Amino acid sequence: MEPHLDEIYLAIRKRIVDLVYKPGEVLSEKSLIGEFSTSRTPVREALLRLEQDRLVNIIPRVGTYVSQVDIRSVKYAYEMKKNLEGLAAELAAERASEEQISELLSIASRFTSYDNVRDYSKCIDDDRCFHSLTRRASGNPLLIRTLDDLSVITVRFLKHIQYVEKEFDWYKGSINGIAKAIGARETEKARSEAEFHTEAFLSKLASYFFG
Repeated sequence: MEPHLDEIYLAIRKRIVDLVYKPGEVLSEKSLIGEFSTSRTPVREALLRLEQDRLVNIIPRVGTYVSQVDIRSVKYAYEMKKNLEGLAAELAAERASEEQISELLSIASRFTSYDNVRDYSKCIDDDRCFHSLTRRASGNPLLIRTLDDLSVITVRFLKHIQYVEKEFDWYKGSINGIAKAIGARETEKARSEAEFHTEAFLSKLASYFFG
């Protein structure tokens, strides 16, 4: 069965975020058509969507290139995420299913066994899973879509610079605080915990990279 456009789009997007396709790398339409066993149209449409996401640059008669990481866009993304992640956590505390709450607490507990250097990839992936699950538990499709798009920018950046959180005890405690507030259905606390987490993380990045 020929893969759906969305499948191709999401697969290529994940590779860009995970740095399988590195900034500046050329993407061959012919190779992608062969890999996905499809026609040119869905691959072309997927690449056009990725261009709208600013993850690739399409230069007519030249080629398609993976875009460079834009540090200013990362800063702006975190500024937006502060309030939106807080809203997602607030709504999640109100609307999350018991299964979702259990998974959030499970992810938070996994961080207690991680070493921030040795388990770097696990930390990044579980952080992404935690925030993704939180926004899905919010039950707001527009909020989910917006935060998904912002997270593509921030996660790609963190992987690109191989960022390691030096104050890991703070980080683990903060994630656990968000999970517990959602689990206790404490909407205001869930929001404030998530806002503090995002703002503190942005401040750390700002001191390291933004001057």
